[in-house]
Amino acid sequence: MTDVAIIERDMVVPGEARAGSPLSWSAAIAGALAAAAVTFLIVALGSGIGLSFASPYSGPSAKAMTIAAAVWLLMAETMGFATGGYLAGRLRSPAYDGVIGETTFRDAAQGLLVWAIGAVAMAALAGMLGVFAAGAAAHMTAGAASAGRGQETASTSGASDYFVDLLFRPAPSTATAGNQRPSTDTVGIAPAGSQPALSSEARAEVGRILARSVAQARVDDSDRAYLAQVVATRTGLSQEEAQRRVSEVEAKARDAADTTAKAVAYFSFWTFMALLFGGAAATLGGILGGQLRDAEIRAA
Repeated sequence: MTDVAIIERDMVVPGEARAGSPLSWSAAIAGALAAAAVTFLIVALGSGIGLSFASPYSGPSAKAMTIAAAVWLLMAETMGFATGGYLAGRLRSPAYDGVIGETTFRDAAQGLLVWAIGAVAMAALAGMLGVFAAGAAAHMTAGAASAGRGQETASTSGASDYFVDLLFRPAPSTATAGNQRPSTDTVGIAPAGSQPALSSEARAEVGRILARSVAQARVDDSDRAYLAQVVATRTGLSQEEAQRRVSEVEAKARDAADTTAKAVAYFSFWTFMALLFGGAAATLGGILGGQLRDAEIRAA
């Protein structure tokens, strides 16, 4: 008699069989929207708190702020998807298809579906924003290049411009001489301070050499000799000093590239952790929402 009672409780009358679907897409979409809204709300709060503490003169260090921002993002994803999973679990109607013992699994799947929809939507939005930003940057670069055509100075700025500036800073002695009346030395070359600015083509060439050196982790001997010769000519440094400057700038550019790569790696890691915790929270939220839904149905 006990077995019969269990079957009668889990099974439904034939008229209601297959009346519901194991998943509710409308509930999942509603949960994903709720998760996005809660996540955005918490991220906005964290941004306000972080900006109130950030200061170029005092306050927490950049490393501490980065760690705090990563932990806050993880918390925002967890709370947002927990809310979305719970909402979807409560909104999902039980599936009366005669399958016994699958309610908990299907509630968990409903929460996981909320996480999947939210993750795909965020990835699509990030991709569209990236494409838009790249297009806008390309448009601005093309416009600036056309506006500055025919001028000697570069009209655009790039990631390697700072290192090009480091290469062609005049020597201290010649920089002082540049503030005085220009004159020629014994070989008829004007001091570095009176040298005309590099043309955009020359700056672009040096920038490409530096970018290639960072990509292949070294500067070719021919490129190094060429850079040292150009630096010596433009700055008034000796050949040895010019070679030393080229090596120092190359090391700084490589360090900057390594720092950028580490930042991207950390961002990817914390994004993975935030999505992982968000998926777990959405699954558990769906289970909790389903249990409370079933409790309300039994109480009714």
